[in-house]
Amino acid sequence: MKISRDRTNDSFALFVCVIAFLFVGSSGVASAQSSLESEVDNARIIEMTQKGLGNDVIIARIKASPTKFSLSDDDLANLKKAGVSDAVVAAMIGSTQLTIPKVTIDGNPVEVRTIGEQKVGGRLGHVVTLGIKSIKNKAYLQGQHASVIASRNPVINVELPANENIDNYIVVEMDDKGDRREIEMGSIGGTVGEKVGIRADRIVNTSVVPQGGRRFKITPVKEMKKGEYILYSVGSADFPHGIYGQGFDFTVQ
Repeated sequence: MKISRDRTNDSFALFVCVIAFLFVGSSGVASAQSSLESEVDNARIIEMTQKGLGNDVIIARIKASPTKFSLSDDDLANLKKAGVSDAVVAAMIGSTQLTIPKVTIDGNPVEVRTIGEQKVGGRLGHVVTLGIKSIKNKAYLQGQHASVIASRNPVINVELPANENIDNYIVVEMDDKGDRREIEMGSIGGTVGEKVGIRADRIVNTSVVPQGGRRFKITPVKEMKKGEYILYSVGSADFPHGIYGQGFDFTVQ
C-alpha cells in the first residue's frame, strides 16, 4: 500500500509540475505577444535605445507595431538627448506619414473602395442603329447603399498624402440600380462620337477650404438630394487591369 501511495503522490506531483510549466509558458507567450502588439511611443523608443538595441532592430519594431509618437521640435530634441539615432528618428517620422487619403464624412471614417467591375450598356442598340446609338461604359459598386450615412449638407474632411492634390477629388452622384450603384465612365459612338470621363451633370458642385497642412474640408454648395455618392479620385483608374477608379462612397438620407 505504501508503494501505491508513493506512486500516486509522484504522479500527482508530476501533474502539478506539468500544469505549472504550461501556465508559465503560456503566460510568457501571451506577455511576448502583448509586448509586440502594444503601441510603440517615444518612451519605448528611448527604453530600447538605452537597452543597447541597434537601429535595425528598433526600426523593425516601429514597422511591425502600432505607433503613437509625439514629434514636435521639443520631442525631437529630447529624443536626441536620450541618444536616439537620426535613423530611428527618421523612421518614427516616416511612420506617421499617410500613404493613402484619410477621409471622414460627418465625423465618420470612410474606407477607400475600388471600382473594379465594368458594365457595358447599349451594344445591341449600337449595332441595330448602325452606330447611331452609343455604347455606355459603366463601372459599379456592389450593394444598394454605402455603409456610411451622411446628412443633406455633409462635411467631408480629407487628409492627403504628400504626393496628392485635393483638386483631383470630386463628389459624384451615382446611379441607384437597386443591388448596385453605377457611374458612367464614358461612351462610344452615337452622334457625338467618343466621350471619356464622368458626366458633368453627375458631379456635385462643392467648396474646398484648406484646414492647415494636408487637411481640407469639402462641403456642397447647396443641399444635396437623397441618393448614393462617392468622393472620386480623378486619375485613379487603371483600365488595363480592370480598375475603374477609387473613392469613398456614402449615402445621403
